[in-house]
Amino acid sequence: MKARAASPSPLLAELESAREFLFSILPPEEFWLEQPSPSYSPIGWHLGHIAAMQERWLLPGEPSRYGSTFDPVATPKNGRVRLPIARELRAYLDEVLVRVCDGLRAGRMPGVLGLPEMFLVQHIAQHELQHAEHVQVVHALCERRLHRMAPAGAMHAADRLEFRGGRVQVGSDDAARAYDNERPQHVVELKPYWLDPAPVTVGQFAEYLAATKAPAPLGFAEQPPEAPVTCVSWHDADGYARWRGARLPTEHELEAARLPPCGVWEWTSSWLTPYPGFRPYPYEGYSKPWFGTHRVLRGASWATSPDLVRPSLRNWYLPEFRELPSGFRCAGAF
Repeated sequence: MKARAASPSPLLAELESAREFLFSILPPEEFWLEQPSPSYSPIGWHLGHIAAMQERWLLPGEPSRYGSTFDPVATPKNGRVRLPIARELRAYLDEVLVRVCDGLRAGRMPGVLGLPEMFLVQHIAQHELQHAEHVQVVHALCERRLHRMAPAGAMHAADRLEFRGGRVQVGSDDAARAYDNERPQHVVELKPYWLDPAPVTVGQFAEYLAATKAPAPLGFAEQPPEAPVTCVSWHDADGYARWRGARLPTEHELEAARLPPCGVWEWTSSWLTPYPGFRPYPYEGYSKPWFGTHRVLRGASWATSPDLVRPSLRNWYLPEFRELPSGFRCAGAF
């Protein structure tokens, strides 16, 4: 622990803002114990995990109230259905946040060696927002509507967006906020490329399915034709791009383009790999276990908090995974 000279009020506001966002999207308690897919934990587990991670990182030295129940390594997904009742989970969230805020006001600021002193607090606030997105996805799966959640896109006059490429800076130099897989910031060389002006729509993807008899994405028959196709795997996206004579963009092509999010995470052709000079933090296994086996998605979805969105943010999933608000756009050279 070390005392912080500056006022902790901006950090308190960040923690409180994350909690307000979580509570603003929180579904009724009747959904908290449901596990609509073996790929996801119940909503109640996510809520307990949020509190447990605040306890672990921002109240060091205090025993964990529920032991390993909310530890993702110690408790596999199929064992996350034995949970405290909703009233206890709400109390756990509230009580831990109160103790964390009291500690910050008293000048107790847990830190990670070599990172700015505010890193852990901001990391935990972002962690809560990430799980708030999971909560919304699980709720949508419970109600069998995840495949209907992508918003209809705006019309674009341009057939494609063209970019000159060249040397571009990617990643983040914000050591207080960026995740370890976003750093260090570095320069990459991009060849000239084009991007679709918007993600591929359901109507466009239907033409591909009719021509190739490829398997349809999750809930495809109920997806609105004008909306971005969603709940697609990387294999679905790659197959469409090849059929069209195009390809998926690299993650750095999307990052350099600085396009606004369009309601779905966008698959890229890139594997999740460490950047040159990568340093794992706040612990060894935050990103490293997924390197080389998961594909990168960029942008944000309808369920992502605006406070998480930034050009350097990397999301990742196994290439066969479909139960997420995922879409894609095509790219190519010129």
